[in-house]
Formats: sequence, structure tokens, C-alpha cells
Amino acid sequence: MKNLIVFLFFCLGCMHTAQEPVFPADQWLYSSPEEQGVDSMQMMSALAYLDRECYHRGIDEVVIVRNGYLLYAGDHVDSVHNIYSCSKTFTSTVLGVMIEDGMVALDDRASQYEPILSNQYPEVTLRHFTTMTSGYSAVGGSRWPDQTYSDWSWTVYEPDTPLFAAGQAYAYWDEAQMMFGRVLTQRLQTSMYQFLDEAIAQPIGMQWVWGTEKELDGIPINNGCTSVQVNALNFARWGWLFANGGKWDDEQVLPKSWVDQAGKVQVGLDLPVGDTDRSEVVGPGSYGYNWWVNGQLKNGSMKLPGAPNDCFFAVGFNNNRCFVLPSWKMVVIRMGEDGNIPDADEVYGTFLGMLGEAIR
Repeated sequence: MKNLIVFLFFCLGCMHTAQEPVFPADQWLYSSPEEQGVDSMQMMSALAYLDRECYHRGIDEVVIVRNGYLLYAGDHVDSVHNIYSCSKTFTSTVLGVMIEDGMVALDDRASQYEPILSNQYPEVTLRHFTTMTSGYSAVGGSRWPDQTYSDWSWTVYEPDTPLFAAGQAYAYWDEAQMMFGRVLTQRLQTSMYQFLDEAIAQPIGMQWVWGTEKELDGIPINNGCTSVQVNALNFARWGWLFANGGKWDDEQVLPKSWVDQAGKVQVGLDLPVGDTDRSEVVGPGSYGYNWWVNGQLKNGSMKLPGAPNDCFFAVGFNNNRCFVLPSWKMVVIRMGEDGNIPDADEVYGTFLGMLGEAIR
């Protein structure tokens, strides 16, 4: 909260006008909220609410962008760290670019590219992996009951009995996402980081790194479920690319068709949730291609009440978030290393509802 008033006075002195969406070069351009059709005081109220609901990092790493202008930046938006499961959106984007390049198709069987899946997972497709419906499980226990399980990251590439038949249920399962990354690496014959850096990150000026889990014949396997490290200002570039349908300046960096589908519900509401130790993570009705979607849940409510229907977002451990709000021409980033908050969907739905009331 300590920088809100100072920041408000700073913004009121800026002279940028909202026209067509703009895109940052080396730095984001600042603008007053009013010049981008946002009421400053109501935006501050929304941020104050979020600050109260988060743990000690509060809104230190929050960024709000509208029309391509930076309306708000917290005190520590230059802090680089792991964004955890937000990284899953990077893995699915690798798939989207590969499809555009003609390297794979969404319904290709994964075993076509990774033979170790042939015996127990012959029917699993790339679509199954990116929607968390593959049923893939590996030798050994999940890391969730015991995060000190030292062999987990090395056995994740050793297939075990499926959790369920491909496409018959949903299970938020990190080892499946990591196998997904291995499959894509097999087809690429280069690291996912190098591929995506050249295809996406460099064109949009995003500075980032992606942690390596293991090697495949000398090729680094980037962790398909986590380990992207970035700061909030650079993460906002990722969100702004998706908010603009994959377009950056005059270049269609990412196919619009992929962005449209990735940010829409791809896991039907009637699909059951697999019986795992992550069964509390419910994706049916609100999961796209490794993006969460503001879809309708079984109780009839939206996943993020208060957010626009076209909102889709990345979620990571330690309360890391990237909200893409195309109809608002807005991106909101919240990053931190301070733990998950309870009732996060309710909190962020309320916060975004308050923010929406500030839009004129």
C-alpha cells in the first residue's frame, strides 16, 4: 500500500492517450489510469483489497496494463523468480507453435514421438496432455504427499499404470505435464526453451529462463510443469501477447486460432475428476490448453465471479497469477514467493470485480 498514493500522483502527470493498443519496446510506457479509462481511486481500492488478502508480499509484484500502458507497478516488479505452474502455459504454447509450423497435430498420439509410452499409453494424444486428461502416471508416489521424495523427479519419466483411460477423466497431475514436456522435446530435438525463446520471447522482448529437469540424448528437458523464472514486467508481456490474440505490433507472433482455443474451456463440465491426491483441483468446466478459464462450474457460478466471461489465466504455487482480460484490453499480474492464499478464486473474483467497476 505504501506506494499507491505516490504512484497516483506520478501517473496524473503522465500524458499518454489511449488509442490503438501499444506494445512496449525496452520498457513499458506509463499512463495515468484516467487516460486509459480507469478511475484511479477505484483501482486503488481494488488493489488495497488484494493487498489485505495476500500474504507478506502483498501487491509488491503486481502489474496492471491496459491498452499496452502500465497503470500500476508494485515496489518489486523487477524481482525474478519461479512462477511455478504458470509455466504450464509456456509448455502448451510450445505445442501451439509446433502445430502452426506443421511439426505435430493436436490429436497426434504422443507415443508417435515418445516410444516409451507405446505399451501403457498408446491412445494418449497431445490434446490429452495439454488438457490434463491423459491419465498418465509414473513409477513412485506423487510428490504432493511428500515433497522431500528425492527420486520423484527422476522417476517421472518411467510410465506406470494409468490413473484412468485417456480422455475419461481430468487429473491435475504434474508428472503428466512433465512427460508432456519430454514428448515435445523428443519431437523438437532441441530444448523447449530455445524453441520458444526464438519463436515468441525474442519477438516480444521478454527476458526469462526455464529450468531443466533432465536431459534427453544431451538435449535439456525443460520442466513441463514449472521452473519458468521471470519478473512481473516481463510476465506482463506474455499476458499482453495473449490479450491481443497472439499479435505483437504488426506481427502475428502466435496463431490467433491457438490463442482463441487455449483460452476457452476444453474440458467438459461433465467429465469426472480423477481420484488422486490432487482431486481438489477441479478442471471440468474451467480448463483450456493449460490455461484456466472463467467458465461455469457445476454449482452454476463462474469460476471468477466479477471477472469478464472471456478472462483466462495462469495459476502457480505461491500465489502467482497472470490474468488475461481481452474485453477489458487489460492484463493483471500478481507474483510472489509467499504461499497460496485460501479461497483464491473468491478473492480474485472479488478483486477483478472491483477493478471492473473502475473501468469507464
